[in-house]
Amino acid sequence: MRLQVLAALLALFTSAGTVAAPGSTPCESGIRRIELSPEPAGEFPTLCIGPRLATVFVFYGAELARGGVSLEGQERFARVEISDTVLRLEPSDQVMPGERFRMTVRFKDDALPTSATLWLEVHPAGLGPLVEVHRQKRTVESCQQEVREKDVRLHQCHEENERLRSAQGVPEGLIGLLASRIVDEKGVIAVRLELKALPSLNNALAEMVQGYGYRSRTRVVVELSIDIPPGQEPWTVGEAELVGPGRRALRVLRAWQRGPIGADTKDKRVWIEAEATAAEARGTFTLKMWEAQGLRGITVTGVRFP
Repeated sequence: MRLQVLAALLALFTSAGTVAAPGSTPCESGIRRIELSPEPAGEFPTLCIGPRLATVFVFYGAELARGGVSLEGQERFARVEISDTVLRLEPSDQVMPGERFRMTVRFKDDALPTSATLWLEVHPAGLGPLVEVHRQKRTVESCQQEVREKDVRLHQCHEENERLRSAQGVPEGLIGLLASRIVDEKGVIAVRLELKALPSLNNALAEMVQGYGYRSRTRVVVELSIDIPPGQEPWTVGEAELVGPGRRALRVLRAWQRGPIGADTKDKRVWIEAEATAAEARGTFTLKMWEAQGLRGITVTGVRFP
């Protein structure tokens, strides 16, 4: 009798240790939903399976490639059925609670993610009979474009960082401009502009009073004086874009004004500064400006530099 009690306690202890062992997965009842992001995840999802209990995977936004399912220990599964968007697994009696099997599925198209990896953990209850796998597709071309854009921004940050480093120890004012070689012996030359505002539903511009274009050795500046019609909220520039011939855009360094421009503002000037050599500053440019907060924009043509 004592031996039977000890055997029962040992079996109970072993079973409990298998289910609640360190690293075991809490099983979820009902339908399990998995989201596949184009960006790689840090850890693979873990699902519960059970001996002689079928688990059905339904894939949304993806079709499985032919021969695109790799399952560790597949010989210990009684059934592995694969169609275009459905995968049905049924472990055999040979699997033991606590065992983990790695499964990788590959998709038919070239969009990202191209594959997905899951851990299948054997649980006595096997509480995951239906799993919905939703794939958020993204083309390789869009990812490559994002990488290129990030590389451009990173290059610009490096250039700006080098510029700031070189500016350390250089005095302000005209000496600083000469020492940093922004201005050379030719100084800053200017030209008065004949500007035209393009009509737009969101155009906050009523009339261009006057404008000037300035050029130094490596910089150009557009100075605008604008009128905001009575009744409109004051306008403050937030971003700007200078686009020249062939849709070539200059790198805008800053947009600045003394304060919000309204109908009664005395100083209505706005300055836009960009990097450009004499060759890059040739031609006629279109200037687009957007307010700091909101949708109102100003677009003017006829911008040029001496």
